[in-house]
Amino acid sequence: MDVLIHQDSGVFARESCTLADLWHRRATLSDIEIGYIYRMVLTTLQSYYPPELRGLHEDKEELISQFFFSRVLRLDAEQRPSHASPESAPSTAHALCAYFRRFLIDCLRSASLQRNLSLEIDGVQAEVDSRAHAPDDPVHATLAEFGLSEERVRAFARVFIASCDGPDRLLLAGSLGASSESKGGLKGMADRYDVPSYHYRARKLGVTMKKDATPACFAATKIGRWIHQTLGIEITPENRDAILIVLNLLGLEAHE
Repeated sequence: MDVLIHQDSGVFARESCTLADLWHRRATLSDIEIGYIYRMVLTTLQSYYPPELRGLHEDKEELISQFFFSRVLRLDAEQRPSHASPESAPSTAHALCAYFRRFLIDCLRSASLQRNLSLEIDGVQAEVDSRAHAPDDPVHATLAEFGLSEERVRAFARVFIASCDGPDRLLLAGSLGASSESKGGLKGMADRYDVPSYHYRARKLGVTMKKDATPACFAATKIGRWIHQTLGIEITPENRDAILIVLNLLGLEAHE
């Protein structure tokens, strides 16, 4: 599997409330606020490479710009009314990536209708057909594919965290959770709380992986087994979006 944890998630976590606020006020933003939210969106999406990108002729930078103006600022709102609830807004990097991926799926479908393009790329055609009407809440839709909801995942996460011993709970908080931005990172937390063999523990838990790790490697970790056996999500590249969302929700529940 590619990197499971989005590289910019830490940066995004510090600004997620600001993004949600700007998102709700996007129709009345100042020029400075538009520049700020654009940088946040660009930073998050620059290292995200969903397979749909390969089926489109435009380069990624152009697609991000189109996404920003049409789906974030909604400059075409008169032509494309939204049915999203007023409370709907991405609050995590993973949610924003899911919004962007739905935008790409819409672009693929539009390209198919207009130019009769061949979309037989990694099963994209089947996904485009199945997602002809993109949901207003991509996170909810992604979890619903596995019979899950955010509330259920967070409840399962609390049970999982409670089943961990003290050192593992500290490693969760220091890598995915509220303490991940603390000084010194995971090593700093391990030093402060004298966590024994923290490198070994972190890999067994699944919060760190070797550079040559495979999906099977992550599936064998404590978190990987929980995701597969308890949540019913197989550890495969195709389920990357769901795994990212679950890891984010696990992080929200993790604290010292």
